[in-house]
Amino acid sequence: MMVQKAKHLYAELDKKKPACEGVEYAIFEKYDGWYGYIDLDGTDKAWIMSRADRAIPSLVELSRQLRGAAPKDLVGRLIFEITIPSIPDFSTLNGVLNRSKAPCQADGVVLKCHDFIEANNLILLERTVRLYDVLKAINLDWVQEATIHGYGSYTDVQAFAEEVWARGGEGAIGKAINEPYHAGKRDFSLIKVKEDVDADLLVCGMVAGKGKYSDTLGALVCRDKANNKHTISGMTDEQRYQWWSNPEAILGKVVEIKAMKKLNDGQYREPRFKAVRFDKTVADID
Repeated sequence: MMVQKAKHLYAELDKKKPACEGVEYAIFEKYDGWYGYIDLDGTDKAWIMSRADRAIPSLVELSRQLRGAAPKDLVGRLIFEITIPSIPDFSTLNGVLNRSKAPCQADGVVLKCHDFIEANNLILLERTVRLYDVLKAINLDWVQEATIHGYGSYTDVQAFAEEVWARGGEGAIGKAINEPYHAGKRDFSLIKVKEDVDADLLVCGMVAGKGKYSDTLGALVCRDKANNKHTISGMTDEQRYQWWSNPEAILGKVVEIKAMKKLNDGQYREPRFKAVRFDKTVADID
């Protein structure tokens, strides 16, 4: 099953006839973690997977615990955000979850579960009831249901995002309550509201630095899905030296960037590097 991707609300509202008009959403807080899922099927072959459909080595033991706790007749995809509450910054969390060399098991992980997809692909309201029953049956304290903070229109999703930003959070997610899971889509049924524009881009080149960054990396050259090129800065000194001396460590990787806004010509205003997205592939770029 292909992953459904959240669409920026501003991108939907830019359409002549936004499909979000008149839609009722369940409102969630947006966590700054890794998207993950596990396909439960009653066997010992279920693993916690990343958005890139890769088994996550740092969560191998938790995968065993989760599938061992799930009833054998439970069949479906449990979807969650992978968080470590003791690690609030994404860059550090990203590194911990991406570890693959022993000992690599991540500690303190909490899965914030927000969906359970079965073959009948119920609408969200029905899936929410089903998710509650599923998590009750699994009964692991680190496998938790993501809180629904209310229901309303896309403007209510925006208002909740304002509350989240006021306390330093990431933003808000709106999930259309009367829609089934739209596998492989990025549309009105799953919207996100973030304070800054963010995007996932593919690193396709490097630019030499100047001044204090002479003899090291000055900027990354990245492309988006439309093949627009973007020059990205904001890396740490360590990253600059590491990638300049070993380009294979970054070329061809997906990186997350933040920017003030996306302009009409497809470029980003003041784009800055945020993190390498080890959990994503070229299929995920914006």
